[in-house]
Amino acid sequence: MIDTEVKVHDNFSLEFKIGFITNGSGADINEFKINTWMFVPNSLDINRFTYQKPDFYKDVKNNIRLITPVYSLGEILKTGRGPIPRLQKAVDELAVDPENAVKTESYVYQVKMLVCIVKSALRRQVQVVTKATSDEEIISEIKSYIGDVREIALQYREIWEELENPEITVQQREYFLFGDNFLGNIIEQYTFQIIKFLKGKPVFEILKPELNKLLEDEIAHRKKRGFMLLEKEDEKHNSLVITQRNILKKFVESDLFLQTLKKKDGLLAQQFYYSIAAGIAMIFATVISFFATQRFGNFTTDLFIILVFSYMFKDRIKDMMRYYFSSKLGKKYYDTKLKLSIRKQEIGWVKEAFDYIEENKLPEEVRNLRARSPLVEAENEVYDEKIILYRKWVNLSKEEIEKYKEYRLSGINDITRFNLLNFTQKMDNPYIPLYLADEEKGFVSIEGNKMYSLYFILQCISDETEYYKKYRILFNRNGISDVTELA
Repeated sequence: MIDTEVKVHDNFSLEFKIGFITNGSGADINEFKINTWMFVPNSLDINRFTYQKPDFYKDVKNNIRLITPVYSLGEILKTGRGPIPRLQKAVDELAVDPENAVKTESYVYQVKMLVCIVKSALRRQVQVVTKATSDEEIISEIKSYIGDVREIALQYREIWEELENPEITVQQREYFLFGDNFLGNIIEQYTFQIIKFLKGKPVFEILKPELNKLLEDEIAHRKKRGFMLLEKEDEKHNSLVITQRNILKKFVESDLFLQTLKKKDGLLAQQFYYSIAAGIAMIFATVISFFATQRFGNFTTDLFIILVFSYMFKDRIKDMMRYYFSSKLGKKYYDTKLKLSIRKQEIGWVKEAFDYIEENKLPEEVRNLRARSPLVEAENEVYDEKIILYRKWVNLSKEEIEKYKEYRLSGINDITRFNLLNFTQKMDNPYIPLYLADEEKGFVSIEGNKMYSLYFILQCISDETEYYKKYRILFNRNGISDVTELA
């Protein structure tokens, strides 16, 4: 199964979060394909000559990580084999033998996984709150959120007493405090998201005291631990807090990120066909040399001129054959191949490719989905849109993924950020003057916001399903204004 989400990452970057989920298929090897067609207005002057493969790959950044195990806030608190009991067990074993490197590694892993699972559960719970359809449902979900968050934080922090054992090293305690600090950050982050959602709603006044108390208690705990907190009028200090939070995020999520090894796809095949191209060119030059020698003899001016021309044509033939083979190989092979590994154990690979395509080569489903308005279609007949195709082929081993540690992991998330700054270079000014009739003044001037539309159509193919998604991005020289999924 493939799960897709597209959103704005920053002013000029789109984020495509694609989940490749291996469960649900009986096969050990799961294959997925994502084809993304990008329709670019001609006025942006993006084409084969102004925006080439190296430019595209400079604008694309991929982060590939394991999907966080799925627990609800309530399930995290359940006894048994949940995240908190696993952490407690790891701490108990560490307390018995603090010098054991394997037990230390297991303990650090459990700290990281617990706070990652809590973060994922908080995000889903906030989504449940924002989708609630009645005030009663909102109140019920938020009260449940507050109760579960308090209990999770309490149970995690109670473990600290066991780590005060003098045999536990300072560094081992620090790992626990890193998790504690991160836990406070995410509780604060998602609680503020709930408050923003509630602002202006009648239920806000009912829930505000409990939400504020939750935040106040978190701040009091973090002050007690000596963690860095934001200050209202201290920009330099706050920038350090932001830096620290980013480092903490990378630390706690480090066990979910995969090692990748990038190489060119089809390199051996390319060299083989390039050798054939060189061979064909050499045959041509050798045949010309042989017949010229037979006709004019050795060491003559005519032979010299013919050999020079044969050499010139040999190079052209070699380059033309290389171009021919490259175009044929491009249809069969991808640009790059990323091998995915968890601690040196390969679990699969990702291939990706970029190219421009002609409209007449679009699949019928994609052409129907593009469905330009009559005016845009008329413009396209004169100034045709440029169409970029970005392909991904993902191959994952379900068996190898499930071998990793103790949690059942369902697949990977491929988080791709695409920067549109290069697409803004040929744009007009974002604001243009507009005029309206006015009885007293003759006219009044207003400011219009000029936007450009970029359309993405995604084709998602897995062992089980195939579906399409269409997105419209509105942006101008000031950045991205809106991302909308179209029916």
